Amino acid sequence: MATNAVANAGSEKCKVAVLGTGLLGAKVAERLIHDGFDVAVWNRTSEKCAYLGEMGAKCCVSATDALSYCDVVLLYLSDAQAIESTLFEEESAVEALAGKCVVQMGTIGPAESKRLLERTLVADAKYLEAPVLGSLPEAIKGTLLVMVGAGEDPSNYTAWPVLQALGQSPVYIGDVGTAAAVKLALNQLIASLTVGFSTSLGLLQANNVDVDKFMGILRESALYAPTFDKKLQRMLDREYSNPNFPTKHLLKDINLFLGEAEIAGIDTGTLKGLRGVVERTLDMGLADTDYSALHDGVTKQ
Repeated sequence: MATNAVANAGSEKCKVAVLGTGLLGAKVAERLIHDGFDVAVWNRTSEKCAYLGEMGAKCCVSATDALSYCDVVLLYLSDAQAIESTLFEEESAVEALAGKCVVQMGTIGPAESKRLLERTLVADAKYLEAPVLGSLPEAIKGTLLVMVGAGEDPSNYTAWPVLQALGQSPVYIGDVGTAAAVKLALNQLIASLTVGFSTSLGLLQANNVDVDKFMGILRESALYAPTFDKKLQRMLDREYSNPNFPTKHLLKDINLFLGEAEIAGIDTGTLKGLRGVVERTLDMGLADTDYSALHDGVTKQ
């Protein structure tokens, strides 16, 4: 039976495996290495792990190797299908899960997270979801906003000090599935706010309005959101390289939200329109650029 998946948060630092070292997963691994954790990393494209090895991480040749090495598993894989394939397709991986604490940190649907909980428990491991809000700078500084869904007080889990290293005050939302729902709700706002702001900016540019004067008014109003200033210069310059969050990932999250909204009986007409803008942006060849590229999807017809 599992014996080491739940422990007091004040115990010795555990061994952590980060599965998926894309943009955010890699920065999370960096943060944990810097914070003194013993970190193993694995990625389907092994080249993405190389520099982490130079920083002190153990670069694993397979997910099973990483699972066998660690106490806590952080999942930064692309979607629920990738997670299930990685953890449950190979019997050796399933066996290596026993006694571990599995933490799902990407963006998936509530139902998908609950299914992972069930399969993880069958493998004699613990499971909690801990999606985050924030991006690469916040990951490096350990200031991500961490939302936790778990069947019991998450501060008792081996993973709790790991989550505290990534975000100083993780928020316990409720049972598994609740944090996944919060994350989807927040990412839906990314699409809504970005497209809304791009639409307003496009009208200003079409009428030769001084954008600084508009922003001065907006910042003093209840309509202002900090993300507008964060993305403004990229939109004005149409410079979308070096993304913190690629546009293609936003499309995946919108589709997840649409599926959940339809189940909940929520009208999806507006969001389907937003999805059309994101799809048009991808069709322009901007899938791997920063999601501020939605400005092109709005203004270039």
